[in-house]
Amino acid sequence: MISVIVPSKGCKYLKYPLLGLREQTTRPSEVVLVLKDCDVRYVEELCRQYGLPCVILEQREGYFTYALNMGKREARGEILVFTDDDTLPPPKWLEKCMRLHEAYRKVAGISSRDIYLDLETMRLLGTPDDRPAVRLYRWFIRPWLEPPHPALKHYRLGVYITRSANVAHGPYIPGRTCYSLPFRGVNMSFKSEYVYDVWFPEHPLLKRAPGNEQYFGLQLILKGYNTIYTPNNPVLHIVRESLSRTRYRARLRDEIEVMRYLIKKLLKEARQ
Repeated sequence: MISVIVPSKGCKYLKYPLLGLREQTTRPSEVVLVLKDCDVRYVEELCRQYGLPCVILEQREGYFTYALNMGKREARGEILVFTDDDTLPPPKWLEKCMRLHEAYRKVAGISSRDIYLDLETMRLLGTPDDRPAVRLYRWFIRPWLEPPHPALKHYRLGVYITRSANVAHGPYIPGRTCYSLPFRGVNMSFKSEYVYDVWFPEHPLLKRAPGNEQYFGLQLILKGYNTIYTPNNPVLHIVRESLSRTRYRARLRDEIEVMRYLIKKLLKEARQ
């Protein structure tokens, strides 16, 4: 059984992930939709039209991570898959996800990448991770300037936590399989038996909660489990204004500081 968890605010793009889930070669056992400021009847009609087994939850308080926790609490699948409401999953996305979890039986979580999709032209676009300058920085500069926290030494090639409790991407991101904290919340999955007592951070100052997926994965690592990244099971991510952080830079700085505090707290508690 596989549960797909999709939080949505406004539901403007929700028809696209639902359309993609309808076309999956391995169908989900349930699609848990956590809706905020949405027309619930419209979403119910989409689920009926696409023949999907949807569980619809209405979010009446809290922000993004509250929605993630609501969906996780409701989901009943052996594999929990998280994605955003502005994605278009390729037809074999869930089939590949299941195969990966079968191949890596002792791995608690597996993440993969996203590829930007321009809806107007239907062109696939690179992400910032694909830029040559970014890749060179990750290979030759970041290992010296931002080494991993001692608890994440063998995660240095993927996504890891630095000694100063920042989230950093190593040189294997986005092109190679490696040990890695969850890359992005738009495409990550977990075996439910490992995450029953693991939760996303809830804090009144966290609206978008940058780094929430790494906070979630860090809890697993500190419990002795592993998480990995593979580039071979992407989702298409619709390009829209919210993908740009420019407008929200000041607010994000504040949220990042909150997340650093929470990460430091996790690491400190693990040492005790």
